[in-house]
Amino acid sequence: MAKKKRITRKELLKEPDEFLTLSSKIIRFAQNNQKQMSYVGIGVVVLLLGFFAYRYMSSLSERRAYALFEEGFSHYMAQSFGQAQHTPDPVSRDKFIQVLEKYSSTKAARLTEPLLADTYAKTGDYDKAIELYNKALEDFPEEPGLRAIFWNGLGYALEGKKDYKAAAEAFRRITTLQGDFLKAEAYFNLGRMYELMGDKEKASAAFKQVADAYPDSMHGAMAKEKVAQLNRYQQGQVAGPQAEGQPVAEPAAAAATKDNVSVDGRNAG
Repeated sequence: MAKKKRITRKELLKEPDEFLTLSSKIIRFAQNNQKQMSYVGIGVVVLLLGFFAYRYMSSLSERRAYALFEEGFSHYMAQSFGQAQHTPDPVSRDKFIQVLEKYSSTKAARLTEPLLADTYAKTGDYDKAIELYNKALEDFPEEPGLRAIFWNGLGYALEGKKDYKAAAEAFRRITTLQGDFLKAEAYFNLGRMYELMGDKEKASAAFKQVADAYPDSMHGAMAKEKVAQLNRYQQGQVAGPQAEGQPVAEPAAAAATKDNVSVDGRNAG
């Protein structure tokens, strides 16, 4: 049996450091595009820096899985800054599916789950998105920031299925996590879900929570408007009874929020 050729330390030192090269590219990309990146994209960039260190010294299956993941991720991020942001690139989805089918036990597969969920949610495949977000929550039990991203994405996917009660619970879970990350948005979305379920009292309380706790945030400003609208409605100043399940007119910025945040994100305590 032929012996494997041993690579000397001198030869290794001559080769470019793959991990350092790739990680520096990731850092520069995140710095240059932080305003445009979706929550899922940001979360994955953070994870990449740790997981690529693992992959750098890991098994062949991990390396192959990450090679597929990198291809899919590059297409995913390129598409995220293109004109058709809500039409996922088929190449990225195909690569992500291959990672899960061929290398389901790898760390690359764990990274793939929320990204693939995001692509499914954007095309209305909510059942698949929900399944993958739940799997991501199982795989990352102790990272509050990531769990907020995944609960957020799960909430939007459940809203897409018109399961407002389950969506409300997903958004509520974000409010129980440590820190303030995504909490203003979570309380605002919780208010929207209550409103869609016809519970104006709980909706008003959730919106008031945002307005009081996060007054200077975008969601705080929208929440103040929603509280005022609901108060006028409850006082009979809004013309005509609203049918149950139909929210009081939503501030224009709210729709933009749902578009800009990946169901992502597009994000148990």
